[in-house]
Amino acid sequence: MVVIPDSRMGTVRRFAPLPPLTTPEEILADALPMLDPPSRLTVTEAAERYINVQVQGAWQGFDRTVTPYMVEPSDVTQSRLFKVVAFMGPSQSGKTMMLQTVSLHAVTCDQNPTLIVHMSRPERDKWVEEKLNQLIYNSPEVYGRLGRGRDDDTFSRKRFRGMRLLIGYPTPQVLSGGTYKTVLLTDLDHMPLVLGGKDNPEGSPVRMAVQRIKSYLSRGCVLAESSPAFPVTDPSWQPDPAAPHLLPPVKGGIARLYNDGTRARLYWECPDCGEEFEPRFDRLRYDDSLEPGAAGAGAEMECPHCGTLIAHRHKMELNRAILKDRGGWRHEGPEGQLLALGDAGMKKTDIASYALNGAAATFASWRNLVMQYETARRQADLLGDETDLATTFYTEIGLPYCPRKAGAEDEIGADFLRAHAQDTPRGVAPSWTRFITVSVDVQGTYFAVQATAWSETGTAQIVDRFELSAPPDGAERVLDPAKLPGDWSVLLPLGRRVWPVEGAEYGLRALALAIDYQGRPGVSDNAEAFWRARRKTGEAGRWFITRGHGGFQHGSRIWYASPERKSGGGKGRNIKLLNMATDRLKDTVFAMLGRVETGTGALFAGNWMTGEQIAELVAEERLAKGWEKKPGQVRNETLDLSVQARALAEHKGLLRLAPGALPDWAVGGLENPNAVPMAQAKAQALADGTDPTPGAAPSPEAPPEVPVPRPRQTAPRRINFLKR
Repeated sequence: MVVIPDSRMGTVRRFAPLPPLTTPEEILADALPMLDPPSRLTVTEAAERYINVQVQGAWQGFDRTVTPYMVEPSDVTQSRLFKVVAFMGPSQSGKTMMLQTVSLHAVTCDQNPTLIVHMSRPERDKWVEEKLNQLIYNSPEVYGRLGRGRDDDTFSRKRFRGMRLLIGYPTPQVLSGGTYKTVLLTDLDHMPLVLGGKDNPEGSPVRMAVQRIKSYLSRGCVLAESSPAFPVTDPSWQPDPAAPHLLPPVKGGIARLYNDGTRARLYWECPDCGEEFEPRFDRLRYDDSLEPGAAGAGAEMECPHCGTLIAHRHKMELNRAILKDRGGWRHEGPEGQLLALGDAGMKKTDIASYALNGAAATFASWRNLVMQYETARRQADLLGDETDLATTFYTEIGLPYCPRKAGAEDEIGADFLRAHAQDTPRGVAPSWTRFITVSVDVQGTYFAVQATAWSETGTAQIVDRFELSAPPDGAERVLDPAKLPGDWSVLLPLGRRVWPVEGAEYGLRALALAIDYQGRPGVSDNAEAFWRARRKTGEAGRWFITRGHGGFQHGSRIWYASPERKSGGGKGRNIKLLNMATDRLKDTVFAMLGRVETGTGALFAGNWMTGEQIAELVAEERLAKGWEKKPGQVRNETLDLSVQARALAEHKGLLRLAPGALPDWAVGGLENPNAVPMAQAKAQALADGTDPTPGAAPSPEAPPEVPVPRPRQTAPRRINFLKR
């Protein structure tokens, strides 16, 4: 302890002891490893010697037999033949571990600056803390080379003896400066396709990374790994026999980079015939008539040469056989021949590219793979929503997804719907109706209203479509839902209206009613006031305020929740909104329109509908980012109202209906709580002063009387008894 008396202050200052001096011998010993020539260990050999990995909670040495298919892609990063190595595969297949072993090979065997680029800054920090740091700290040979300075071990930089490892995220600044021997890009498909602004685009992350390794000539390497995340852009694409490994065209990302390279695929050696074949998901054989779990339990891989069925328990054995040169990665030749790495006939390219099918991935079982695929496929067949099916292809199978209905919207037009329209009179529900939903779209000077009839199997039909434009007070003016809260009272008769059921002596009131929350300034405030009034009368379970969200990225199709914040920031409103992923629901509505020839699960129009109303159903087209109006199309209210109707039906439980245990609101007859005898319905309509004729728009109600304000009462004075 160093003690410094300070007589002027009358105090004694104490300081911690200074660190011991470093001798020249210690400095030289620390610097000498930088003069060592690069080790001739491959990436896999160095990982087995220096790296520990976590296996079932315990840290143990790296084992190449766990993911044998990663040996060649990892080791080829040290080859002077290729500038870029691209690896495409499903999630949890060992891609990230390959990237870590390559980066740490530069620490232990070939000390040179290395850059890792993650997809975003928050994900970078999370990955460093949870993955990279844990690997370094639990590998003594690696941790011993890590600097002990305050800035030697951060989220963005690891300073090792003789080299530095930088960890960034895809920005022009990160990839525009610096010189590195190795640049590693993880989750490439979640990075921007082009870095830089619209006015000054600088290039793709891979091409910019290649510029950073130029100084190292043939020793430099860029490694990019990712699961695919871009759909096929040409649904009419067909495989070419001269390029058996070529993937369909995509907008960008890892699949496009793979097509530009040597296009290697993993091959197994058949244990029966000895021929090599690619283990792909489409070669799994199972009974697709069973439930998804049962179908997956019986999945087996078929050899295309001899037809032998291989059980899942042999997968690891066949993967490990590639370490003994029985099978392995096969690259394409110029004429489509399949060649091993290093063959003189390989394509002349500076990109070594690999694609692993999920059926061969170590950590993916065929049972779960088939179960997830069948579940997503059946949901797509039922709902027309292919979001989960696309996710299965990207993350489980490891291939770009080709939308099944791409271009199918051209086959469904107004003439097609008119040809299959139903003859049920306007305002009358079909005989198979079990419940009715009412959807309302708020326009500038009117409310667009649609009543939709539903069966317990999901079949639907538009039974009424009209507009409410007369103000409730009968004044000579136009309706103004944005400015006048009282104009919303014209919607109240919709809650009491009864739609007759064809061939029955009863009609049905609406099970649920939905009103659009978005529109001109003032609509949201008035919609909230209207809903709060319905809640006070105990009708919050029937009346809903809907809000649409565009895009296909939403995890749920519908969710009933309060808004978290206002559009301009701040705390959200204290109301419940029925939120809709509109583009995903439009997929479902369009699939229903395509089923009108078969009937089950279809959405039918009525013969009474005008040509404009039917045209509104097909007013939009599906684009890459969502549904948009077709050129020249102005109105799409019928489509929006049908989306609201579908959201209401699913929210009330349409997808949970079981034939043997239907809730009372989904049964036929007077047992349904929404069923009303027609004699009673007509009497009620006359009492309300509305037109009981089917198809007639409800008469507007008089605006409710404004309650007389209560006299202000003085609050009782509080007395603090503890101070008395």
